[in-house]
Amino acid sequence: MIKSADRVITNTSLNKDQDYHVHCNYNDHSASDLTIKNVISRAEKIGLKVIALTEHVRRTSDWVPRYLHEIRAETAANSNKLKVISGFEAKILKDGSIDCCEGYSRDHFIVASFHTIFEDKKIWMEALMTAIQNPDVDVIGHLAPEPTFDLDDHELSDLASLIFSNRKIIELNAKYHRPPPRWLLKFKERAVQFHLGSDAHSLQEIGNFSRISDLIAMVQDDSRNSNGRSNSP
Repeated sequence: MIKSADRVITNTSLNKDQDYHVHCNYNDHSASDLTIKNVISRAEKIGLKVIALTEHVRRTSDWVPRYLHEIRAETAANSNKLKVISGFEAKILKDGSIDCCEGYSRDHFIVASFHTIFEDKKIWMEALMTAIQNPDVDVIGHLAPEPTFDLDDHELSDLASLIFSNRKIIELNAKYHRPPPRWLLKFKERAVQFHLGSDAHSLQEIGNFSRISDLIAMVQDDSRNSNGRSNSP
C-alpha cells in the first residue's frame, strides 16, 4: 500500500465536510457507542465526504490489527460516498519520536500530538522539530504552547518555515480550540497548510467545527489577496 494514496491534503479552503481527526472506542475514554461502524454511519448521515480515523496508539498497543481489519471491513460495506482514511494519533515523546510502531506509521495516516507536559521550552521545541522532520508524520495535532511558556514571533516564523519545508499540515482542532490565533496567522504568513479535525470522542462531535469558527474565519480572511478578493473559487 502506498501511504500517499490515503492522504487528502488539497483542502486548503478548510472544507467542513472533511474531518481528519476522529476517534473510536479502541481507547478507554471515548463514548461506548463510538464504534467504527457507528462513526462511519454518523459521518455519512451528516454529509461528510472524508474522515480520518485516528485512534490513540502506543508502540505497545496490541489491538491495532483488529482496528485496521474493522476499518477495512466497514469501509467495504459503506456506500462509497465517504472516503475513510485509516490512521492513528501518536504521542510526541521527549526525544521527538512518536509512540507508534514504525510498521504502522510508515503506511498509515499519522497525527502527531503532545500529550505530555515537559515543563521545559527547549525540550518541547526540540521534540516538536524532530517530529515535524519525521517523514511518517502527516499532521501536527492540537498544537499550542505549554502553560509556562510561549513562542516569540521569530521562533514562530522559524517553526512555520520548518513545517512548510517538511510539508506538514497544521490541524485546526475543535476540541481544544487550537492553535492559538497568533500562531495561526504566523503559520499562514509562511504558507503553511491547514485542515480541520474535530478530535471527536463521541458521535455528536464528528464533523462539528462550531467551536473553531473564529479560527476558520481567520485563515479564510487571511487568504484574501491585496485587492480584497478571496483566492478561493
